[in-house]
Amino acid sequence: MCKPIFYKSKHCENLAVLLQGGEKEMSCCGEPMTRLEANTSEGASEKHLPVVKKEGDKIHVQVGSVSHPMSEEHSIQWIYLATRQGGQIKQLESHQLPEACFTVCGGDEPLEAYAWCNLHGLWKTKI
Repeated sequence: MCKPIFYKSKHCENLAVLLQGGEKEMSCCGEPMTRLEANTSEGASEKHLPVVKKEGDKIHVQVGSVSHPMSEEHSIQWIYLATRQGGQIKQLESHQLPEACFTVCGGDEPLEAYAWCNLHGLWKTKI
């Protein structure tokens, strides 16, 4: 499995994920992007850590053991499921619940779930 590496622009709202290529530096707006580290924010972990439930080939990811608020100002913008064979992403809008359902094919398995909060950054749970 290739571990995803997430990057954010220092100047705009661009986010990028590097799926292959190792420790490469990415750039945006003419400058290197900031490499994001999960679970390093001041945000409350009970509202940000992904909670994962597996049922056969279905994977349900809810952000927070206490549901994360979803408003224009403060929201979970996407959930990424890293699997042995790759990954899947679901983008969210502020009017949606902070959760997503994924399906993994035979031979694949979920390894980590990531969530991006527009105020408190990147959060990860190992599965």
